This record gives sequence, C-alpha cells and structure tokens, in this order.
Amino acid sequence: MSPYEIDILEFATEWAPYGGNDEEAYVRFGLTTREFHTRLIRLLNSPAARSLRNSTIAELRDQCIDRLSKPS
Repeated sequence: MSPYEIDILEFATEWAPYGGNDEEAYVRFGLTTREFHTRLIRLLNSPAARSLRNSTIAELRDQCIDRLSKPS
C-alpha cells in the first residue's frame, strides 16, 4: 500500500463520523468527489483496509455508495 493510499484511508476514517469532507478531499488529494469515493471503495475492498474496524469499513462503504449514487 502506498503512502497516498494510507493517507486516503486515514483521512476518510477521520472524517467518517461527520459524514465525510468532500471539499477537503479535493484540496488535499486533488480528487473530485466521484474520484475520491471510487478510489476509497476500492481501498475498502482491498487488504489495505484490514487495520480498520468492520463498523468503520461499513460506515465508509455506505458513505461511498451514497456519494456515488448522486449525479455529478
């Protein structure tokens, strides 16, 4: 796992209790909302997420699905 991927997971975990922070994700990672959540859901389905609690993974996955289901 790259440092960039670790940063994305840490950022998403930090902001999960607040429903995320798409604006800051754009500033910090240069990713649109769709790009960020597409990448995050891929990370959540990979061994990179093994260090996260199942409840955190579920919460983040739900947030990703919610964001990705909305029109851009």
